[in-house]
Amino acid sequence: MNERSRHWDTAVVVGGVLIAGLTLRAYRGFDVPSGNPTRNRLPLWQARSTVNSATAYLHSNPDDFNAWSQLAIAYFSLGPDSYPDAMNALEKARALGSTSEALYYYAGVMDEALGLPEYAINELSKFLRHHPDDYDTQMHLANLLTQQKKYEDAFRYYQELAKRDPRDPTLWFNFALVCKEKGDLDGSLAAFGKLHQLVKELPEGGLYQEGEVWRLKGSDDQAIAFYQQEISHHPSFMDAYVSLEAAQRRRGLTKEARETRKTITALKAK
Repeated sequence: MNERSRHWDTAVVVGGVLIAGLTLRAYRGFDVPSGNPTRNRLPLWQARSTVNSATAYLHSNPDDFNAWSQLAIAYFSLGPDSYPDAMNALEKARALGSTSEALYYYAGVMDEALGLPEYAINELSKFLRHHPDDYDTQMHLANLLTQQKKYEDAFRYYQELAKRDPRDPTLWFNFALVCKEKGDLDGSLAAFGKLHQLVKELPEGGLYQEGEVWRLKGSDDQAIAFYQQEISHHPSFMDAYVSLEAAQRRRGLTKEARETRKTITALKAK
């Protein structure tokens, strides 16, 4: 039994109630949408309706992989609480022969939510073989690769994405972090520069990370300035205080370092 199976083996198997008078003809149309799955997510009312109709249909037609696929998409559209049912339906569709590339996307998103990033990367990579220009999936995959510290692979995706949408602040923030981890400090600062042009305020930890780049470049004065900016915007961000104290001590700012240590102690006491 593989890791994914162990995670899903306690999920409820999809069942159904046979509705009197329904025939195969009444259930025509269980075709899996093609194209971008992010635009195929069903509204809640339609998802609930599809779950009911597909479940009833499958009671009499259990080998229809298109119906299982549509049921998986409907459960997916209901949100994370329904992911176990969605994955059960998706795996059933695959076992019966479904080759819809859209299922790779849904499986990838659900694997990530379940805490299985390697499975998610594999599924999303397969989807991109069919839709190599899908921006949202490329970004999703690049972020997953970054989280898994596969920086070279993530870097290549961010490079390509930057050409396609240079005004995406999320892209530049993540790109800056990947460049930093790769040791491309000038590239990281350039990405932060692009980010500052697009947004007035960085997310929590952003200014701290920019300070870390300057620290790695050997400029404690610049690093201190960014740590202090981070603290000004996010007063409880502990990493900024710890790095600030260390930088102050390296610069011989003993009095300032003591004050920073007092603040750290007070924050930890809370």
